[in-house]
Amino acid sequence: MELKKYINTYILGIVGSILLILSEFFSWFSNYNLIEIYVITSSVNIEDSFLFLFPLLSGIICLIASALVIYKIELKIKSVIIFFVGLGFLIIFFIDYITQAIEYISNAGIGFYLGIIGFLLILINIINVLITIEKLREGN
Repeated sequence: MELKKYINTYILGIVGSILLILSEFFSWFSNYNLIEIYVITSSVNIEDSFLFLFPLLSGIICLIASALVIYKIELKIKSVIIFFVGLGFLIIFFIDYITQAIEYISNAGIGFYLGIIGFLLILINIINVLITIEKLREGN
């Protein structure tokens, strides 16, 4: 019974990571998804094109961190560090891409909302992991 409660609380990190990965394949502010924008910009401006892969990269990194939390309790602190690395890539993407497309925020597509919801779910999961760590320390 304890295992079921444990998995249910940490499933938010996996769901948030999957939403981040899926947001890469839906349109954000134009009719193109981020993979298509990456392909288009890589032929013209290679140094800026890798920015469009950051939600995918962030989702994969946070998915690995979520799997570590569920796999082994002792790896929680290390997984929180991995979460912050993954979210760092996403914050860089949000700051750079959304500030460029701020005038189109009213025409945001489903990918934008999936990215924001995934980001928030991962933040909630990080808070949940840190609270659980504090409860375990107080109990021992």
